[in-house]
Amino acid sequence: MKIVSMAEVKDMLSKLGKEREELTREQKIALEHSEKVVQLSASKTKKLIKELQTIEKISQKQAYKIADLLPKDEEDIAVIFSKETFVPSKEDIKKILEIVRKYI
Repeated sequence: MKIVSMAEVKDMLSKLGKEREELTREQKIALEHSEKVVQLSASKTKKLIKELQTIEKISQKQAYKIADLLPKDEEDIAVIFSKETFVPSKEDIKKILEIVRKYI
């Protein structure tokens, strides 16, 4: 299974919609949702994910989740990691926020 960001989903569904006459109901819903929530382009999102993965112990899955949600403060990051076995240190949280702010 491949992990994709919401920005990539938006791009894929937009391209698919141009190639076909009409998207399925589920695809339309997913496209509408992605258009509402995606703040970065797919290329910027990929760069953000790559930079987030330079932080030790941040998994690919977590990097994608951070890139999709673009947390603005420590509480947002705490929510992202609330069900994870690894909780980033205060220093790592500051790094994450600094990286995210560069892309917003």
